[in-house]
Amino acid sequence: MRLPWSRTTKEAASGDAARGVSRRAFTLGSLAAAAGAGIASIALSSCSGGEDDTNTGEPQVVTDDSQIVDVLEDYENVDNTLMPAATWSLPLGTMLFHTQGLWAAAMLTPESARHANTLGVLSLSSGNLITLVEDPTQGAGYGFFDVRCSGQVMAWVEVDYTTRSWVLIAQGFSDGTLTGEAVKLDEGDIDWEPARFTVWNTGVIWQKMPLATGSKSTEDSHCYLWNLGDTESTNLWTSHGRFAGSPHVSDGILVIAPRVRDEGTYYGMTAIDLTDADHPRRNQLVLPSGVAPFDATYINDTFVFTIEASYNGVGSLGNMGTFMGNEGGPYIYVRREPLACVAAYGTKYVVKSRASHFIIDTQAQTYAVLTSPDHSIEYGDWPASEGTTDTLLTYATVRNDQGVPASVTARVFAL
Repeated sequence: MRLPWSRTTKEAASGDAARGVSRRAFTLGSLAAAAGAGIASIALSSCSGGEDDTNTGEPQVVTDDSQIVDVLEDYENVDNTLMPAATWSLPLGTMLFHTQGLWAAAMLTPESARHANTLGVLSLSSGNLITLVEDPTQGAGYGFFDVRCSGQVMAWVEVDYTTRSWVLIAQGFSDGTLTGEAVKLDEGDIDWEPARFTVWNTGVIWQKMPLATGSKSTEDSHCYLWNLGDTESTNLWTSHGRFAGSPHVSDGILVIAPRVRDEGTYYGMTAIDLTDADHPRRNQLVLPSGVAPFDATYINDTFVFTIEASYNGVGSLGNMGTFMGNEGGPYIYVRREPLACVAAYGTKYVVKSRASHFIIDTQAQTYAVLTSPDHSIEYGDWPASEGTTDTLLTYATVRNDQGVPASVTARVFAL
């Protein structure tokens, strides 16, 4: 049965087959009024964020085939030369999330009746897996739902799966150790989806959105930024409707996809400069009517985004797949079902396919196939890395000689 707060059945299916439990298989909540003992809370900014949503470009309805460069048809297929710099075997059920730097956040499944899961980090230099948080801050009724870390801050969501309550927590992080005190950034009840979030340097960025079918479905959505040590968040953007996808940061540029324009349903992928204290909008690309991006990031001053379903009558940007381009085109296109956010270094882009990755070089106009470890289950490697990075981290559930899932293989590649 599909949970009322899950994103799509397709998304859950792809994750479940790869890891037994999807990274986003559960998605929504409500929140208990009382925070855990000793947990400080910040104030959410009441200021309106974002620019006037009528100040947008024209929806990009692309009907000219010359504006589309199909990688699998127009680029040369070459041998893969990308080899892992390190390979580690991790406990079964480990899920990894790498946003930047030499640490990846980890969701762990210890062999303990006391803990369904715990939170930790993986060192990308040594392969050491360190447990950092064993017990949810909100008490025994809660479990860990999602986690991210940078080199300076760690953030996670706790959910009560009985009441569907949730809370977003953050804490300082340094060299494999949590620092300072945990802080409650946000919370929501049964009408609010658990925060979709990411981290960058000392900041945590998250989207507060009403559940599409709940009693608050007509409320605005907000994208907030909080930096370690602040007592209040900054409202970066207000969307008159739900955001599409999750927030992603690459080279200090945040990409979100709020609802834009006065008429119809339009999503405008918006690049916001986090390195500027005023957080100006650097670029925006408005998709055709009704088309929602699955994921989007900003690499080499270009939007890199995925569309998870095919839409009729809206041009090429309504086709399922991965695109790279800005308003006016042209668009580089990978005609495969998108399963994850794209990672890149220079002109090399890593695009997830079902059982492997495509390594695409837009300058050389070539692509290669990076295969999964032996015995990986159906969907193969899952990319833990996203956006611009010189280090690619992947992980895959692998089976033993009897065909039973036995461990997780993590691989690090130097891009």
